[in-house]
Amino acid sequence: MSNFSESHIAEALATMITLFERLNIPYIVIGAMALSVWARPRGTIDIDFLILVNQTELENLNAHLIALPDCQLDTAWSDLNPLLQQLQLRVRCHGIIVDLLLPRDAHDRVAFNNRCQISSQGRNLWVSSPEDLILQKLKVGRPRDFEDALVVIEVNRDRINRTYLAEWAARLGIQAEMDFIFQQVEERENP
Repeated sequence: MSNFSESHIAEALATMITLFERLNIPYIVIGAMALSVWARPRGTIDIDFLILVNQTELENLNAHLIALPDCQLDTAWSDLNPLLQQLQLRVRCHGIIVDLLLPRDAHDRVAFNNRCQISSQGRNLWVSSPEDLILQKLKVGRPRDFEDALVVIEVNRDRINRTYLAEWAARLGIQAEMDFIFQQVEERENP
């Protein structure tokens, strides 16, 4: 495994956000980077973005990505993941893996209405709301994602919109996962 510093991640984040802003592409930082905003940081060597683009804008973004000196499309990843080619791009920027995900469902599109602007390292950026981060984590459903969702709820328990979570969990078919997470929160609070 390569040894990347926080400065590599910061450079990749800045490069991508600058490009999104220049091309007027709505984006949301999701994944472990958003987790560090709403809970506790978790070690990561990648950056995940949800981007809102149509096919023409995606082709324009590809052309701009190819032109960046420290970024290249990861065509090997794309070749190994043919079913994701229309939903996700993987880029290596300043040596950091950057995943650009397109909305896959109605929730992903609504998340753009709820995104939160924060200031980090002297620049503003858009991150997922805590509720949408929880839903995104439960949709993926890996053990690490369940733990991440649990921590976001624990840290933000007084400001979490439980009605919004319940409505979207029902619509997305992840009600059992949501119930499990809230049961875990209850058990941790009242052992």
